Amino acid sequence: MVHFIVTADSGSGSNDQYKVARSMEQLVDLFNINSVLLLGDNIYEEGVTSLHDPQFKTKFEYPYQNINKSFYLCLGNHDYGNSLRLKKNAKFQIEYSKYSNKWNLDDQYYSVERGPCEFFFIDTNLDFMNNTEIVEQLDFISSEIKQSKKKWKILCGHHPWRSVGGHGNADIRLDLFFNELIKRKGVSIDLYMCGHDHCKNLILKNHPIQKKKKIPLVVIGTGGKKYHGGDNGRPHLHNMHKTDSELLFHSPNLGTCVIDATPRKLKLIFYDELLQEEFNYTLQK
Repeated sequence: MVHFIVTADSGSGSNDQYKVARSMEQLVDLFNINSVLLLGDNIYEEGVTSLHDPQFKTKFEYPYQNINKSFYLCLGNHDYGNSLRLKKNAKFQIEYSKYSNKWNLDDQYYSVERGPCEFFFIDTNLDFMNNTEIVEQLDFISSEIKQSKKKWKILCGHHPWRSVGGHGNADIRLDLFFNELIKRKGVSIDLYMCGHDHCKNLILKNHPIQKKKKIPLVVIGTGGKKYHGGDNGRPHLHNMHKTDSELLFHSPNLGTCVIDATPRKLKLIFYDELLQEEFNYTLQK
């Protein structure tokens, strides 16, 4: 069995990030954690401006200094600078992979094999890409997934496909990207994980082609900032439609998801920042 910790929207440098980091330290002690996945918004509010930006230390190295594991990351909207004027900021986060012993963000999109899993990290910031760049990413990721020999193929990005958080469901371009990947490219994925909304969701999305099949979607944007969508943490249930998707779990609490992976089972365990288990769900092959 191989274990992973997953969270997102972590890089605030605030007390909230340190609370989650301390819970991650305990999870490392409880499980034989292989690695950690951070799914975007790695550095708030406008990313970094150079390889020597002190925020790499205050919002990554210091909070996770007691976690001696490899971290694999993808790019969130704030990592681009959160504006068109600063959209080139993301390149420094990619380059930082050469200088940190923990930080791994090898490219704008890439894949990594661990145990029975292969994780495919994509850049969902399509607003910062032209059509050619979007197609290049689509071609690369679809080819990587089709060539994978691993039992579990897990797609990771920053923006949700479906979510009951404040940001909600994917916009038209991202929705089209996912549908193109599955319908036109014929790709099969077992799970999609993301952040962006500062809450936890587990949603079953109807497969675009296979009527009886569901694609589990995890939103886990709870690594460094409190929930910002809905009074008292209530979910936006109008984002769910019976013919499209079903919400199984929602939590506004900070925290993480732990993946327990074997060749036959993939168990998702959701924890709050106090390490209280909130929900679990198992996929089988």
